[in-house]
This record gives sequence, structure tokens and C-alpha cells, in this order.
Amino acid sequence: MLIPLALFAASGCTWLIPGMNVHPGLAGQHPYFVRGSKAATAASQRLNYRVIPITPQVVASLLVHEAPADAPPSGAPRLKALLPSMVAPDYRIGPGDLIDVTVWDHPELNAPAGMQSQNAALSGQLVSSDGSLFYPYVGSFKAAGMTVEAVRRYLTAHLRKLIQDPQVSVRVLEYGSKRIEITGEVVRPETITLGNVPLGVLQAIDAAGGLAPGASRRRAILVRNGVRYHIDLAGLLSGSRPVPNLELEPGDIIHVPDQSADQIFMLGAVAQQRPLAMTQDTMTLIQALTDAGGLDNTRASGSGVLVFRLPSNAKPGVAADVYEINMSTPQGVLLAGQFPLRPRDVVYVQATEFAQYNAVINQLLPTITAVFELKQTVGF
Repeated sequence: MLIPLALFAASGCTWLIPGMNVHPGLAGQHPYFVRGSKAATAASQRLNYRVIPITPQVVASLLVHEAPADAPPSGAPRLKALLPSMVAPDYRIGPGDLIDVTVWDHPELNAPAGMQSQNAALSGQLVSSDGSLFYPYVGSFKAAGMTVEAVRRYLTAHLRKLIQDPQVSVRVLEYGSKRIEITGEVVRPETITLGNVPLGVLQAIDAAGGLAPGASRRRAILVRNGVRYHIDLAGLLSGSRPVPNLELEPGDIIHVPDQSADQIFMLGAVAQQRPLAMTQDTMTLIQALTDAGGLDNTRASGSGVLVFRLPSNAKPGVAADVYEINMSTPQGVLLAGQFPLRPRDVVYVQATEFAQYNAVINQLLPTITAVFELKQTVGF
């Protein structure tokens, strides 16, 4: 909630003044510097902006680039996707695994005191922290890294010294050596132990009870060997575009953030000035206006709608985009139903006619720029 509070606190009451006196804009001429009050001018000395009328061509170009990039960080290896057709490789035993060994027709070798127990901890053999496994008449041997079949062959070969044609079976009673962490907005943040069945991001979230009500439905983060990979959770859940369900490895951390970075801020002459969380794959301008209760009929001018957008990697001198749309025409309403919003967009509905808008940008852009810089500083 810090972001919407910062927006409202920093902007004071200028957002709600009816009949705001604005000056002719410079649509079609960009980039150019904001002109206005001293505070706005000081902020604009290091940031320019461009006004982009929303046209069918603009909407089409935005839709082409709407899908978020899922490329790994520069220099990082690509991760393997988990496919339903994949056959799991043979499980390799590790420290903390509990192994059950059965030698047929020789119950004295199968459990302490020569009898079977319903308690796995009593009937199994624990692989120690150094990876060794002890078995009677065989002694300790390095089991870590071996498959179950390799352990069976090893024990069979050594028990032949005592038993004629030993029949040995080996299985893992409890898996304990390979773990992942799932944190953030899931029902049960916890440590999950990997077994002999491959686990993907979707399966890990399901094992943690699923997404919590306040979880982002758009993104998740995978940390492997200190490298952060961004997961397109929206595409993964909706199926609207091909997104791999990444296979997890021991030591991985899956973090599901909350919806604070998925918000769109609705300001100006709308029925409800508030942030909206993008809980779906996409949200259009008309959907956002509808979720905010529509335009305030007592103050709003249907022709005056601005969408403020800064690049995710905005730096001083990088042009900010201010999209403007005339919704007093049928074409404008149709385009608003197709215009894709992005997280952190600020939608402002003017309380005056849209023939003039430069002063509105003067007042809003410095505050919006400050909020985006705050986002970069604290790592939202």
C-alpha cells in the first residue's frame, strides 16, 4: 500500500480540482520537456515525455510486445522445462534418505532384532550426512550418488560371501536429501522434499496449497545458484501463450510475490480513485475504468483520458510515454477496449474538456516519476 499512498500524499488535492485550467498541449511533437511549476520544472529537467495518441496502429504494436520476456539473465543457462512425456531418471540416493533393504528368506538381516516394524524409521537404514550407508555383514559404504539398482547390486555382491544366491530388494522409504523452498504468497510456505518424480513450478505451488488470495497471478521468481529467473506465471496459468513449466532442482527457491507490483492506479474523475490489481493475464483500459466504477458523471469528461507509462528500466533522460485517447467517439471507446494496460500504469480521467492537457501532465508526471524511481530503489 506504500505506492498508492505515496501517489495521493505527494499529489495533494490537485488530482480532484474540477475545471482545472490547462494549457494547449503539444500532441504529435515529442520528445519535449515538461513546463509548469518550479517543482515540475525541476523534476522535468532530467526526464522528458512524449504524448502518443491511441490509434489502431499503436494498439496493434503494443499487443505484439505484450507477452513478457522469459529469457534467462545474461550469461545464465537456460532452464529445462518439465514435460508430461518425460521419463524420470533413476533417483540417486543422498544424505538423509531412508533406505529399506530386504533379503528374502533371511529375516534376521531385514530389521533390528530380526523382526519387521511398521515404523519406517525403525525398519529402514538411514544414509548418514557423509553419504555412507551401513548394512550388517557388509559394513559402511558410500551410497550417496548411487541409484537404488546400484545399491542392490552392491549388497548382492557382498552378501554372496555369506549367503548362497542372495535375493535382495532395495527401495527408498523416505526421501530427505533433496529439498526446495517455496516462499511468499502461497497457502503454506514450506520446504518441499523432492522424490523420484520430477517436480515443476506448478506442482510446487500446488504442493504448498496453491496461491494465497493476495498472490500475484502474473509473475513468480525462481532463484537457482544465486541467479534470479522471472517466471511468466500469467501465461503459465492461463495458457494464453506457450510458457514452460520449469523443472525444479535441489536447492531451488520459488518465491510468489504479492499483487503490489501488479497494480494500476485509477485517478481523476472516476467513481472510485484506487489501485486495481491485475489478477488476470491482461487488462484493457475499458476494463480498468469499469472496475473503478466508471466515469464520475458529475465531473468527468469522457474525452479526457491519459495513461502514464514509464519503461521498467526508466533512467534519467528516458522518455516517458503519455497515451491519450478521445473517448467521446465510438472509435475511442472501441480502442479503449483493446488498449492493453501494464502494471504500474497510471490512468487519469480529466474533469475538463480534453482540448488542453499540458498542465495536467506537468502536475502528474513528477509524482509518477518519483514513484517509479522508488520502485527501482527498493526492488519492487
